[in-house]
Amino acid sequence: MEALFNYFEQFQKLSTADKQAIAATCSIKKVKKNEIIEAVGSASTTIYFLKSGIARTFYYKEGIDVTEYFALAGNIVARAQSILTRKASAKAIQIIEAGELIAINMTKFFQLFDTFPTIERLFRRILEASYLDIIERLESLQFHSAKERYVALLEDMELIQKVPLKYIASYLGITQVSLSRIRATYHSNAMLKS
Repeated sequence: MEALFNYFEQFQKLSTADKQAIAATCSIKKVKKNEIIEAVGSASTTIYFLKSGIARTFYYKEGIDVTEYFALAGNIVARAQSILTRKASAKAIQIIEAGELIAINMTKFFQLFDTFPTIERLFRRILEASYLDIIERLESLQFHSAKERYVALLEDMELIQKVPLKYIASYLGITQVSLSRIRATYHSNAMLKS
C-alpha cells in the first residue's frame, strides 16, 4: 500500500487515519498480459493503481480498436465517467504487461467523504489533474502533428519499449504504417545529427 499512498501524497497529505480508511476500500489483484479487467458495455465501480505492469483504456470506433490512455506502474487507470455516472462504458481496460494492481472500491471510497474531508479533497485534486491531462491530450491531437506527438511520447522510453506499436499508433491517432514511416524518418535524422 505504500506505493499507493506515495502516489496519493503527490496530491494531498494523508493522516494515518486517512490511510487506514483508504486501505479498507482496497484489494490486491494479480493480472495477466492481455487480460481485460473491465469490458466494453460494463459499468465501473473501481479505480486501479498499478503496482507493476502496464494498462491501457481503449474503445472501438467503426470496428477499429483505438487506444485512449496508457498507465504505467505507479499510476492509476479507471473509467472515470462510468464511475461518476454509474452507467455502462463504451471503453475497456486491458492489461498490456502482466503485473499487480491495487483495486479501490469507489462505492466504499465515496462513503468516506463525510467522515474524512481530506480524502474528499484528495479525490477532487486527482480528478482536477486528470481533467488537465485530458485537455492536454486533446490539444496535442488538435495542435501537433503526428511526428510531434511521437517525439513527445519518446520521453517515456518504457512505454515505447514495452507497448506494441499498433497501440502506440492508435494512441497517436495514426495508422501503424504511418507510425513506421515517422519512426524511420525521425531515427535516421537523429542518427545524422549525432
